[in-house]
Amino acid sequence: MKSFKVGACSAALVIALAVAGCGSSDDDSSSDDSSTTEITKTDFVTQANAICKSSNDAINSAAGKVLSNQPSQAETEDFITTTVIPQVETQLSGIRELGVPEGDEDQVNALLDEADSAVEAVKEDPAAAASGDPFAEANKLATEYGLTECAS
Repeated sequence: MKSFKVGACSAALVIALAVAGCGSSDDDSSSDDSSTTEITKTDFVTQANAICKSSNDAINSAAGKVLSNQPSQAETEDFITTTVIPQVETQLSGIRELGVPEGDEDQVNALLDEADSAVEAVKEDPAAAASGDPFAEANKLATEYGLTECAS
């Protein structure tokens, strides 16, 4: 089942990379106020990519240990649930703290909404992440915004 191992590892990395770069959009008003924090797009992209790289390095390290020996479906799902999703949520939290560049609210919020939906879908069904790419659209939006480390 070598292809499953590659697929599981790829799915975990896709999740981590795609979601990582997905800016900010909280429902509570205090987060909306922070989105008005002045940050340039260049600074936002640079800082978000740095957040993603740090967390992705941790995920990649764990993936090398956990997914190197043809993991079972249960082991893969456990890795996604206990390692990937918490790391991705940490990434999103860090990126949300950056604020949103003025004028880019719609684009960043669309990206975040898509990433948040994918995270929730993976939480509900971790097997879906091992068999497909629930973050394809978020990944596309992140790439378009310049979050290459987050969506590569």
